[in-house]
Amino acid sequence: MTHKPNTGTGFGFFLTRALKTPAASAILLAVLAGTGPANAHDKATGVVKQRMDAMKMLAGSMKAIAGQVKSPSPDPDAISVAARALRDHAGDAMLVGFPEGSLQDPTEARPKIWKEWERFTELADRLALQGQGLILAAANPPSGAAPDPSTPHKLESYATLPVDELFLLTAKTCSACHQDYRIKN
Repeated sequence: MTHKPNTGTGFGFFLTRALKTPAASAILLAVLAGTGPANAHDKATGVVKQRMDAMKMLAGSMKAIAGQVKSPSPDPDAISVAARALRDHAGDAMLVGFPEGSLQDPTEARPKIWKEWERFTELADRLALQGQGLILAAANPPSGAAPDPSTPHKLESYATLPVDELFLLTAKTCSACHQDYRIKN
């Protein structure tokens, strides 16, 4: 039996072609990271489902960036693709997913969000800014060092940081929000 090369248009052909570029691989991994066994997200509806799906996408973007910054040779294009998704789904885009009182089960949002809306907004905006910063810093070599906690939250500061340090600051923003505003199920 002779093996014919896959020249079709099916999923196997797509997968083979997609995995040839690091940026496409990062996107595919981020999408696949969001698939898995059934969980509370499957029971959510409406705005709660939309924001849970958006948070899952943000987690996939962070996971893709983490893989790159831990790599001995990070791919700036892959970092930029994931950072664009981060930027585009943070800030105002994130806030619309939290209309006041949207606490329908199985939400993971704490009522504290609406009591501390100004701080929640600040963290969402910071995440968007850090996403843009990661796009600009994607080609900056990693330092292997911890970021300076006094780094100003300004795009000009972010753009000049080593990409791994900015990633760690971004992860810290995510953690701060989750610690205060997410119910861990």
